[in-house]
Amino acid sequence: MTRVSLSVLVVLLTGCSGLWTRPVDPPNPPLKVVVAPVILEAAITKSSQIYSFDEAPPPEIEPTLLAQLHDEIQVRAQRFLTDALARQEGFLVVPFDETRRMLADFGSPGMPLTEEQIQNLRQQTGADIVVSARILDYGVVRWQYWVTGLVVHSSVGLTVLGVATAWNPVAIGAYFVYELPDVAIWSGGAYAFGWAFRPVRIEVEAFQHKPCSGLIWTEQEAVVKVPGKTLAEYPPEDRKRKEVQLEVNLNRAMSEIAETAGRKLRQQPCAEDGTPEQIDGSSTLQFLDLLY
Repeated sequence: MTRVSLSVLVVLLTGCSGLWTRPVDPPNPPLKVVVAPVILEAAITKSSQIYSFDEAPPPEIEPTLLAQLHDEIQVRAQRFLTDALARQEGFLVVPFDETRRMLADFGSPGMPLTEEQIQNLRQQTGADIVVSARILDYGVVRWQYWVTGLVVHSSVGLTVLGVATAWNPVAIGAYFVYELPDVAIWSGGAYAFGWAFRPVRIEVEAFQHKPCSGLIWTEQEAVVKVPGKTLAEYPPEDRKRKEVQLEVNLNRAMSEIAETAGRKLRQQPCAEDGTPEQIDGSSTLQFLDLLY
């Protein structure tokens, strides 16, 4: 059943955007892109949710430790997204270190850029497009996603078993006991048999300046599963560590969103009201956001 549940989860979390792709020509001339700070918005309340400790940290240092981990994740995410976009044909991406130097003058680290700051960053870099990102889930999944996925999976499995056993109460009870480990995978991740399940979900937005200024693209991407062959690249003592598994999936999510940007992200013409036309970025993830 675990294999079935993971398949359903992948469909729910990745939506339809990655199922059908076709080759497209890269931007010509190339677009200059700069990546704004990435903001971690996931509801992380304890450092142990995202980091494996040999011993639990003392309660008095927990707030400081969590803030430090929070900042490290944001910086790492910005670097991953910058590097991933730089690998896309037709994008000239402002290097990470150069962007960080400019952002040091903006103040308010760890906060989303204001519209004025986005324009300032664009002017300083000469970028055609500014890309910003938020980490919506990081090791801890928003309840509407894991509840929806678990209910869908459990309902299918329960119906099949019920029909096959004429709804035998012993079989139904055994099924619910069998399902208990799935709660850990759906609600916040797990590690079993060399496979890690650490959910990471991001949302990116892209803003253009010409021919008209404004938001042109919003897209979400999520990954859950880290294959054993990927973890095998790490020392054995690190493979079970939450921070390693989450870092792998953060990098995967940024790489996949960058590949989508390579296909979709282009300067847009102006609509009748003077704002840019929007690039289609709809997904199952955003649909679920509207339901809750």
